[in-house]
Amino acid sequence: MIGHNWGTEHAERWVWLEGTGFADAPNTYFDAGAARVRLGSRVSPWIPSGMLVLDGEPHRLGGLGAIRSARVEEQPTVCSFFLPGKDVVVHGRVSAPAKDFVGWVYADPAGPEHNTVNCSVADLELTVERPGLPPRQLTLPGGGAYELGMRETDHGVPIQPYPDG
Repeated sequence: MIGHNWGTEHAERWVWLEGTGFADAPNTYFDAGAARVRLGSRVSPWIPSGMLVLDGEPHRLGGLGAIRSARVEEQPTVCSFFLPGKDVVVHGRVSAPAKDFVGWVYADPAGPEHNTVNCSVADLELTVERPGLPPRQLTLPGGGAYELGMRETDHGVPIQPYPDG
């Protein structure tokens, strides 16, 4: 996992996506994160970073050079994404019903807290595109992970009674 702590504070907003155990690609795993960080009064675009190991072959995703082309469209129970890498593009979707998520509060040392929702039994769908090869579809029903960190508190997922900080 790449993580969501960027220096002494949490990122302003983050997503974490993970999948392993694809039935049709047993030597494949996907692990990616993206964050929007506060820079003074502004918030950065999504900064993605991740790894896809497809049939044992590693493909780095994101990085600073991908900020302008990466896309993340997140909601508390679903996230669509487009993550470019060198000679590879991974786009997909992760989702689960709200009842399958757990929520908790993350404290920030300097002030306001974040709400975080996490599901480790999400449906994950990936499309992998590489030059000269047909697109590869990977599905992982009920085996993906999705986490969203945010300032909003009206996401509909009950917060666990465990304080942070």
